[in-house]
Amino acid sequence: MEKVLLIGITGNFGSGKSTVAKIIENEGYPVINSDRLAKDLMEKNQKLRKQIEKTFGKESYQLDGSLNSKWLANIVFASTPEAEQNLMKLNSIVHPFVLDEAKKQINQLIENGNYLIFFESALIYEANIENLFDYIILVHARKEKVIERLTSQGKYTSEEIEHRLSKQIDSEVKRKFADFTIINDGTIEELEKNVMFVLEMIKELQKVGKKSRNNN
Repeated sequence: MEKVLLIGITGNFGSGKSTVAKIIENEGYPVINSDRLAKDLMEKNQKLRKQIEKTFGKESYQLDGSLNSKWLANIVFASTPEAEQNLMKLNSIVHPFVLDEAKKQINQLIENGNYLIFFESALIYEANIENLFDYIILVHARKEKVIERLTSQGKYTSEEIEHRLSKQIDSEVKRKFADFTIINDGTIEELEKNVMFVLEMIKELQKVGKKSRNNN
């Protein structure tokens, strides 16, 4: 019987971690996306909704009951000391619910016969949950490349990108702790090649029963 491995996929804002997760998903492996999971829980879990509304007000939700994502983003990512506190509050409220639901989904995936499971989150190191994973893949891109990509899409200004990156641990620091680093400074074809190389390495480690960070 193959050893079950839980692999974290992380990377700072604009690094391309979601693209990496999609490539892995397309190879047939289950990937739990923490952002999607968080949004789903924030909308459907009544206990979590009540905590968010109590902390941030009724404006946190639209009239139709959907999450007021744009409004929340404004109060947690603004360039103010209050926003810094709001981000910490929001994370402290949401993270326990996300981890609890993720554990349930992981157990179900294992029961269904999956032995290689991936969990995508930008905040693995910031939330101090790195020890939950057997291995961690860091997707790394130079800041200049991140700014170039995101500004060209017209969604963010360079100042907004710099501000969001400042909320996260520097990617160069994370490289010291990650088990695998995928550089995403080139083309999508190069990224796919790098992802497949790392994926093959992990599969080989799984076959030989290589000890992970959790059972050294």
